[in-house]
Amino acid sequence: MLIPNLSVLLAERRLTLSKVSADTGISRTTLTALSGRAARGIQFATLNALCQYLRVTPNDLFIYRPFDLTVDCDGQPDTVAAFTLTRAGVRELTCALGCKATFHRNPSDPARLDKLTLRLSQPEDDGGDAARLVALLQALPRPALAEVEFSLLRPFDARIDPALAPDDYIPEVLWPWET
Repeated sequence: MLIPNLSVLLAERRLTLSKVSADTGISRTTLTALSGRAARGIQFATLNALCQYLRVTPNDLFIYRPFDLTVDCDGQPDTVAAFTLTRAGVRELTCALGCKATFHRNPSDPARLDKLTLRLSQPEDDGGDAARLVALLQALPRPALAEVEFSLLRPFDARIDPALAPDDYIPEVLWPWET
């Protein structure tokens, strides 16, 4: 799976999408899709213009993850996150990690959410599949792991009442190797 790395490159250079669009002639819509991971493809002319502008190679604009990973989680506070790993369309690994959500409230306003922490844990007797999955995830570059974290957080975000949680609350995922 290819994961766009444009948002990281722009943040490192303190560039905005509007500035890149104005300087390169690439539409802001295209840049938004590439930075938000919604792009389905990229034209060679766009790739060339971005590489020249940012002084990077195509290898820097994308992160390659040699497998596809789907995450299924129901967004409950104490749940299981099911991971399915496929390579070349063939299911290679299916396993679950424990997932415990902790909602941290604002001390001065308990109705507001300040932080959401998801702590993932590895079951002890899964036949080694979870250990293999954890090793694969741990070896991923940070932006590729962030993509997995986004998939994990999405069901929890959907369950939070917008009136109680500001847009700026901090989501955090703690992996088994971070305990």
